[in-house]
Amino acid sequence: MCAVVLALLAVDKPRSADDVVAATQFSIAFFATLLTGEAVIFALTFSAASSWPSLQAIDSHIAFREWVLVGWFAALFTACGLLGDSRVSATYGALLFLLANIFGIFSFVQLFGLASVGGRNRLLRRTLAEALGPAGGVARRPAHDFENGPVVDAYLSALSQAVTSNDPTEVGNLVDQLVEAGVAAGAAENAIALHIDVLHRLARAALVSGADPIQATTCGRTLIDSVVRLCRSLPEPAPALGALSRYLAWLANTSLLMSVRGVASNRSARELVALTTDARLKILRCVDPDPKSATGPDELGTLLPKPLQVLMWSSDFAEFHGAHQAGALYGVYEILTGTKFMGNYWDGASILTQLRRALFGDGDAVDNPAADAARRAFGSVEEYDHFWALTSVAALATLRDCRVPHPPELVRPEFTPDRQLLGAYLRTFASHRYFGTAEGARTALLGLVSRTAVSGSASERVHHRRAGRAYRVPAPQVEPQLRPAAMILAVACRLAPLVPGGDDTELRTFLAALPSVGLRITAGLAARVLPGASEVARTDPVEVVVVGLKVLTLVGTDTGEGT
Repeated sequence: MCAVVLALLAVDKPRSADDVVAATQFSIAFFATLLTGEAVIFALTFSAASSWPSLQAIDSHIAFREWVLVGWFAALFTACGLLGDSRVSATYGALLFLLANIFGIFSFVQLFGLASVGGRNRLLRRTLAEALGPAGGVARRPAHDFENGPVVDAYLSALSQAVTSNDPTEVGNLVDQLVEAGVAAGAAENAIALHIDVLHRLARAALVSGADPIQATTCGRTLIDSVVRLCRSLPEPAPALGALSRYLAWLANTSLLMSVRGVASNRSARELVALTTDARLKILRCVDPDPKSATGPDELGTLLPKPLQVLMWSSDFAEFHGAHQAGALYGVYEILTGTKFMGNYWDGASILTQLRRALFGDGDAVDNPAADAARRAFGSVEEYDHFWALTSVAALATLRDCRVPHPPELVRPEFTPDRQLLGAYLRTFASHRYFGTAEGARTALLGLVSRTAVSGSASERVHHRRAGRAYRVPAPQVEPQLRPAAMILAVACRLAPLVPGGDDTELRTFLAALPSVGLRITAGLAARVLPGASEVARTDPVEVVVVGLKVLTLVGTDTGEGT
């Protein structure tokens, strides 16, 4: 627009050649001064191989190409006017030089702003926000669509370089750029996927590359808090929150295993275990409608007010033997029934049995809007039993290897080798007894192996909502049907005695009728995850499972509640 106005001015009031030459000399001198200044600032601030920020991002911010293009047109019109004795063309070129100098001042100021860390961070936050999704966008893209984008690749490359060079300041700046990027609501899921990816890279560097674990966990807390905030902007926060919960549980167990094997230092493993247990407790407070305590306003008000949302999250939260697994069901119970569960799982109280009674009991079912919504989500009591049986399959399949020693320095609340705690976690599912005989157990096992989820049931809708949501974490979701040993163990634990000296006849009858291959792989799983089972001779797989499931009797022996 300015160029058009100047063209009209040149046509209306052309100047002589001498005036044009005199004005152009001053303009070119100032143009060269600005260009030299920008070159000096650029040389002192950026590397020629800079990828974050990229040269394209810098050019877009300071409008360098536009500035040079205006200067080129100015020189072209001036030279053609002087050579062709065209006063209009020469005058227009001189005026364009004035416009180029004004443009150059703007470009110089913009580049000078990038010379500071704060200025670069502002540019990079905006660049990341634009790469993760269009501003104001409302359509959700799959979380993997932007993985190979040049901007995200450049960001992750810069992060890897900063971690490799052990530069805590640069790592902190890069994490802050991601956390403070103002992404649109439609891009929140992409941002969460990148958050979890960055968290994994920092944890891997602390465990394997010798990076400072304090720096890694400090940045990790910042990323986790940001994910929780972003989840509140999602219409469907359960998949993202579940993926984060699963990853944190996996990370704690991986840190323990790598520390025991001497791959990672005890210091790094200790810091990461502390991070994961604290973070899972924070997630639990954000889900609980009425938490016992809250450290900030972001923990007030449940993130998952709808039944299907909390069911999807709870099945993820129970995997990989993470902290506070049994405690998570207290919030689930309150969301699904609108009432509090007042029992104590340490005393053997069965949350799932009471939840079943509250939703589908004959005479004591809860009658309120929350319970009605939960009943509609499950569909029937059979679907209720089927859903929690599948959830227990995933939980049992991913329990920690109890044969791996647990160093004292890695003990944290709810992350210990305590057999009673394991018994409490396992009893959460084992006390959900919707059959009581070996024949009923075989029927339940057949349903788990071959039954297709009923259309509209909780299992089917949860599976459907998970489809297409992939997060770049080393702990992929596995369908329960692909875990036959865990299926058998999930059914067997519902027949195991809950009190010392209880009758295990039905359990032994169920196990003895299994095919030899199925019984053998179940005994292998029991020897890995149940204390005491590995000490039994493997030649008697029935006894291996029975002895391992005695861990259930370690809970509730004082009060007998729930038995």
